[in-house]
Amino acid sequence: MSPKLLVLTIFSLGTLLSSQVIQGTPLEYYGTRIGPLSQLHHKVSGEVFAVDSRTLFIKNFNYDGEGPAAYFYVGNTRAPSNEGAWRLRDERGNAGVIKRYRNKDITLSLPEGKTLRDITWFSVWCDEFAVNFGDVKIPKNLDFPRPQKIAGLKGIHGVTSDPIVLVDAQTLLIPNFSYDGEAPDAKFWTGHGSKPSPQGIRIPDENGKIDPLRKYDKKTIVLTLPGDVTVFDVGHFGVWCEAFTVDFAHVKIPESANVPPSLKMLGISPQSKLNCEVLLDDIAFEMKMITCRLECHLILIKV
Repeated sequence: MSPKLLVLTIFSLGTLLSSQVIQGTPLEYYGTRIGPLSQLHHKVSGEVFAVDSRTLFIKNFNYDGEGPAAYFYVGNTRAPSNEGAWRLRDERGNAGVIKRYRNKDITLSLPEGKTLRDITWFSVWCDEFAVNFGDVKIPKNLDFPRPQKIAGLKGIHGVTSDPIVLVDAQTLLIPNFSYDGEAPDAKFWTGHGSKPSPQGIRIPDENGKIDPLRKYDKKTIVLTLPGDVTVFDVGHFGVWCEAFTVDFAHVKIPESANVPPSLKMLGISPQSKLNCEVLLDDIAFEMKMITCRLECHLILIKV
């Protein structure tokens, strides 16, 4: 089957509730750790992470705001400079001089067309006096998080799908999902271990409901794991009949999947839900809001 073009759009969604108690790990995953900012001037400090190929997250960022013309910069020269480098907008999308920060968690996007493969450093740089207030080096072989494809579903009651994509640590994309809708109490299901059990966790459907699943006919859907549950907490995903404790189909979720953190894990609110629609063959795209400003990023996902 040929790949599909999926455009995933953001819709605001309230907190999803389940009748089960969810025990997820604390949401302290921000992506691949790059390292701390060097503390050179104006009390600059913070821990830098790669969220995905073109997004940086800075944990506990500090800057006293006293520099005359400080900006966020990235570049690929041997040392930080504003010559031949790219200035970043701040976490709100503003292009002006950055203000004071005190232990602030911020998310920054690289310029259009640039990825972490194109840069070798990130810096807080003063344009007026050509001074580096603090920087971190970006390793050439940095293994940044990216969506990961796993097996597709295949089982009883007509349950099938194309290979599933772990979009981020709390989001699953299931292309061409089918189910005959004839079982009395089928649910999307996950839990510890490689196989489903009655001790598993219900996953709300693509509309946020936990009612028994209706019939699906090759529909591409996006599911969000409930509460604080992440793909790092579970070992499988599938369709399970809760009333009769029957496994209709499941796939294993690999340990230590190198996928991006979810928006919730980055402290970005309101928590959002992805939705999608198949438009064209051959290519697939994920579109998600990565900051609180009105900006969307397209990340290529071939499904």
